[in-house]
Amino acid sequence: MRSLEIQISQLDARLQVIKTLLMPLRQRGIPVACQICRRQYNGCKVIAAHEGIKDAENFEQWNFRTFAPDIWSQYYEFWKPFDGYSKLNLYRAYLNILILNRETHGFDKLVSVHCDPCEEGDEPHRSYKRGPHLHVQRAEDPIPKCHFPLNLTELNRVLSSVDNITDALKSAVQILSDEVVSRYQIADE
Repeated sequence: MRSLEIQISQLDARLQVIKTLLMPLRQRGIPVACQICRRQYNGCKVIAAHEGIKDAENFEQWNFRTFAPDIWSQYYEFWKPFDGYSKLNLYRAYLNILILNRETHGFDKLVSVHCDPCEEGDEPHRSYKRGPHLHVQRAEDPIPKCHFPLNLTELNRVLSSVDNITDALKSAVQILSDEVVSRYQIADE
């Protein structure tokens, strides 16, 4: 699938798109820092959001504060090179909502919205994973492994352009901000 492609020269501009995408999770007017990681992951360029980098290469440990106390988030995108490395195709986009675990001093996942546009598995699983889909992480097995598609009836449109998938992800971010993160803000006040 090459509909979710950008020129390699557009990768830096994607940073600003991601900052805008994640704004509903932040205090008003405070942008999320984003950067292109130095190391590649499975041959992909990685863009990730962070609060302040401890290990400049380990994006999997990067996260950022949300507007609710004890609730953090993690976001990253994988862009796979093709056409002689002049173009990139969106391979993955992952958003995780995390809660501070005061016992372990680490983070536990609450919910996640993932997108795997290049998924090649069997149907219907393939269609469930290709567009933005929800994972309920704080549940008993096998629920965290379930994929709840958010745009299944509009999957062809969502996957037809980078702008369309970005809009679908923006909608998912807003929903998580309104329906998950904001409830933790109220609970802590």
